[in-house]
Amino acid sequence: MITVKIHINGIITELKGETDSTLLNTLRTNGIEVYSPCGGNGRCGKCNFMVKDTGLVPSCSYILKENIEVILPDKREAKVLVEQHRHTVVLPLMPGNASSLSVYPHGVAADIGTTTIVLYLVNLVTGVITDTRAILNPQAKYGADVITRIQFSSSHLNGLEILHNELIEALNREIKIMTLVADISENELVRFVFAGNTTMLHLLLKRSPKHLALYPFKPEFIDEQILKASELGLKAFSEAEVKVLPSVAAFVGADIVAGLASIAPDVKYRKYLFMDIGTNGELALITENEVLCCSTAAGPAFEGAKISCGMGAVTGAISAFGDNGITVIGDEKPTGICGSGLIDIVAWLLGNDKLNNEGQLKEDYVVVPESKSGTGTAITITQNDIREVQLAKSAIASGLKILLKQAGMSYEELDALFLAGGFGNYINTGSAIRIGLLPEKMRDKIITLGNTSGTGAILALKSVKFDEIVKKLLSKTRHVELASDEDFELEFAMNMFF
Repeated sequence: MITVKIHINGIITELKGETDSTLLNTLRTNGIEVYSPCGGNGRCGKCNFMVKDTGLVPSCSYILKENIEVILPDKREAKVLVEQHRHTVVLPLMPGNASSLSVYPHGVAADIGTTTIVLYLVNLVTGVITDTRAILNPQAKYGADVITRIQFSSSHLNGLEILHNELIEALNREIKIMTLVADISENELVRFVFAGNTTMLHLLLKRSPKHLALYPFKPEFIDEQILKASELGLKAFSEAEVKVLPSVAAFVGADIVAGLASIAPDVKYRKYLFMDIGTNGELALITENEVLCCSTAAGPAFEGAKISCGMGAVTGAISAFGDNGITVIGDEKPTGICGSGLIDIVAWLLGNDKLNNEGQLKEDYVVVPESKSGTGTAITITQNDIREVQLAKSAIASGLKILLKQAGMSYEELDALFLAGGFGNYINTGSAIRIGLLPEKMRDKIITLGNTSGTGAILALKSVKFDEIVKKLLSKTRHVELASDEDFELEFAMNMFF
């Protein structure tokens, strides 16, 4: 028998499972409900759980061989999975000509984020998502955001090559693990699809991103790129097709294109906002005839960077905060604060008269004393942290206002606000509204969809029909340059207030 230690909603329990049974069956046998809309056949990717010392795994295909510790999603994350499935377009399995390169073809879909990289291994015969890997982007050591990485690539000797190699080496490490898990050879990897922001895709292809940071912010490419795995040095069949999805502009990348294209049409949602809040804030306003999009210089505050005790959404991070205490990812001793926790803390400080509407903090606030910290030092919020939050939330709130102005619309006319990105899995929308990050008028219309960039990359990998959706989307998309709008500076100044 296998012991499975389960973390769910802060409570730890132990279950028993049969050797060689799947994690999904073990959980269900023990009375734990698991959302798996494809029936546990591995096609939807919604039953992925975090296994300690292993990473994110699809529970329907994860075979129990030894005692493990599993972190199950809380009620909010489970709701995100339901909403994501409900709003994701359904396409036939049509992986294209590359699938003929192997008798047992597999492909990899990847979302290359500034902070996090997520990869999905897909069986191109069955459409099953065989494995999922999530890692921190190793380029972060050279800069927390896209601007600092652009600067590094252009100002350091071999800077571009260094950042490119960091990415390729990380991808190859994960590819090796995934092929071992799936018991396939590298030669059976015949197709790759990459989504990500424009800068990350330039670094992936070893194309200089320096002009992305210089007016008029012209990237070397934004259209779809097709090449072979051997050209990138990916550990796969040398003739494997590599597709990089198209972007819109210098700071509206393929991650947004993939995300928007992944949303299924619905008569109830004809006019809506789409927000991907990460290291960059990317926004879109969608109507039946037009898509307006923009990017905001939100900075990396919501990814934990430039925050005194900030960190990514990994084990040890405080992900939620309130009168009832804290929630820590992995149920470990807290070592820092990730973006969702930061928003909760700032909202709580406002509600408890420790922070005024202008952003003045009466004194540094101790979230966790040193005696209870995993680092041995107190976890605090400082005045500078508050300033970083103000800058980030004002940029996003101002971007939304400008998009609505350009479309001649108001919040009341919108049917929904789709919140995308891994950050959206954890964010407390009430706290986000309290600090002014999300609009109060959309309170009852917010739908969280999780990592839509990854969802879009999977759809593009599994079906060439996704290309048609992308082309139609791009044909009606217009990029809005916020800095050139005469009202942006005033909006930004006004939205600095809480």
